[in-house]
Amino acid sequence: MGKSLWTDHAEDLSRFVLGEENVEVLEDLDTEQQTVIARQTDITKRIRVNNQQAILHVELQLRDSILTPMWARNAQYQGYLVGEYQIPVYSNVIYFHPNAGRNDPGGYTYTWNGYEHTNRYKVIRLIEIEGQSILERQAPGLLPYQPHFGSAQGEISNRYCERLNAHHSKHQRCATT
Repeated sequence: MGKSLWTDHAEDLSRFVLGEENVEVLEDLDTEQQTVIARQTDITKRIRVNNQQAILHVELQLRDSILTPMWARNAQYQGYLVGEYQIPVYSNVIYFHPNAGRNDPGGYTYTWNGYEHTNRYKVIRLIEIEGQSILERQAPGLLPYQPHFGSAQGEISNRYCERLNAHHSKHQRCATT
């Protein structure tokens, strides 16, 4: 009974639910939701941070997302991860190319008439990170990203790279010029 009323009286019921008279129903959309997602995230880890479990989600982007905006992709990823694991999801997008991610808003928000949806993620543009600050962290796992860091002040000297490379595997080396 309830669902058939929405077929016959969609505009009346939409106006009632929304509390708004200026509503036009444009079309009925398929109510079946896909249970298999064809997309695969780049990195998804269950972590513990400050004694609480969470999901760490990272997308690695060489360039801007063209077919589907990154905010829409992240909404899809986060929706799935929150529904599946029911714990906080910390999403990040790391952009490698110097021009990539400049227009990425880091999320999507809308609010209207008591409705609100917010989807936020951290945008990390490697070109905006000073290389020296990364070296000071002494985290060998960050060394492969070194060529993408920005600022002349943050460039790593060849001598320092040689010293670091002597102590780390070929997968954790910094680039010398």
